[in-house]
Amino acid sequence: MKTKKYILTIIALSYHIVSSSAQSSDDILNLLVQKKTITETDADSLRAETALKEQETPKDKTFTIGAELRTRTEFRNGFRTLKPAGDTAVPAFFTNQRSRILLTYEQKNKFILHTSIQDVRVWGQNDPKSNNATLQLFEAYAEVFIHPKFSVKIGRQKIVLDNGRLFSENDWRVNAQAHDAVNFRFNSDKLSSELIGAFNQTSSNNGLTNQPNGEPLSGTTYNPGFNTYKTLAVHYMKYKITDAFTLTTINSADGYQEPKSREGTYQRFTDGGRLEFEKGKIYATFSGYYQSGKDASGNLLAAWYIQPEIKYTNPDNLTIRFGAEIFSGNNGQITSTTDHNFIPLYGVNHRFNGNMEFFINKPGDLNNAGLINPYLFFTKNAGKKVQFRSDFHLFYSENNFINNVKFGKKTIPETINNYLGYENDLGVIYTPKPYIKIDLGVSYAVPSASMAIIKKAGENLTIPTWAYISVTLKPQLFKTSFK
Repeated sequence: MKTKKYILTIIALSYHIVSSSAQSSDDILNLLVQKKTITETDADSLRAETALKEQETPKDKTFTIGAELRTRTEFRNGFRTLKPAGDTAVPAFFTNQRSRILLTYEQKNKFILHTSIQDVRVWGQNDPKSNNATLQLFEAYAEVFIHPKFSVKIGRQKIVLDNGRLFSENDWRVNAQAHDAVNFRFNSDKLSSELIGAFNQTSSNNGLTNQPNGEPLSGTTYNPGFNTYKTLAVHYMKYKITDAFTLTTINSADGYQEPKSREGTYQRFTDGGRLEFEKGKIYATFSGYYQSGKDASGNLLAAWYIQPEIKYTNPDNLTIRFGAEIFSGNNGQITSTTDHNFIPLYGVNHRFNGNMEFFINKPGDLNNAGLINPYLFFTKNAGKKVQFRSDFHLFYSENNFINNVKFGKKTIPETINNYLGYENDLGVIYTPKPYIKIDLGVSYAVPSASMAIIKKAGENLTIPTWAYISVTLKPQLFKTSFK
């Protein structure tokens, strides 16, 4: 009896070892039954015991395949620019498309491996017979969990912080936005924190320095070859003070390479945060940031940004948001070597200062005068599938702008009126299925003479208009869980 017990124990251990292959384990048991080493009853008992253990072991690994197809057809008759009356330029009409395939492997609280490959194009930009490749890597990162609340994320990844004003995926752009970085992340019920670092280079062909393509250091030929940052360090924190109050802080240092230096960078520092209050139907927030150090050209920097806002949601699913964004700018009446233009770093612009994007490229679109943008947004949900929006914007220059007016042979400096114009954005979003979204928008603006001067657009302006329809499909194609 003892011998049989030992034999069964050994068999059970062996059976559990090979139980990952059902065919192999069953073959072994059938062979033992044939040799009369064990009985059919013993074999069934082992099978039942293993099946029970299989059910008790959780499936903590998942593999998911997702896809995204987004087309957006646009009619542009003054988008981002102003058109004088009588101008011969005709409106633009086109469709762009983004196609993505997303692969994600995850072991809960241990490891995530994610890859996103995309193709972006304007319909017809490539000859149908062309073999030119347009695929690009949007994301490719691994996230390793040292602790369920602490992880390290490394590789090409989105950086989305707070409301997206300073760091965002920038999803409106057809190719969106990602960074090559390492991110140390901590998440608990009350505190979230991220520490991000990045170092950019255009190639590995650089000898002992980061000199591109082995070029000698000679005058201004030393150029890193890109317009974005050389170095990036960011700390983000979000802390829930009470049930009603939340504090968010962002401290960022991004460095732009000096044109004539192997190691030198112009460091720009952005520091500030947001305080939020939410209770019942009322939400209120105030955010403020200050920029110091040097700008990308090496000028001293002293700039600021503030955003107060209050939001009310009534029982009929109507949300009203009233607030303002204020960007500091240079005073045209004062000559100064210090740059006072606040730049919103690597955040989204499209949904903040008007959908027509007159002031998306700061400070160039503002001619260095800064911006005051009071806004009033209305959002109405008609059931669970339809949402209506109406966004109103007023635009003012934050600081004095000097326009040089010619009178004969003389040039007289004139300080323009700060009022720049008005914009209204109308939109409808229809979501018939969780993986389907249809987005329709129409916008128009009424620019002032001051806006024409700042945008260098001449006189007698027409009313700019813009419309689009976007269809987004984001299905989950495949998902499996296993041990």
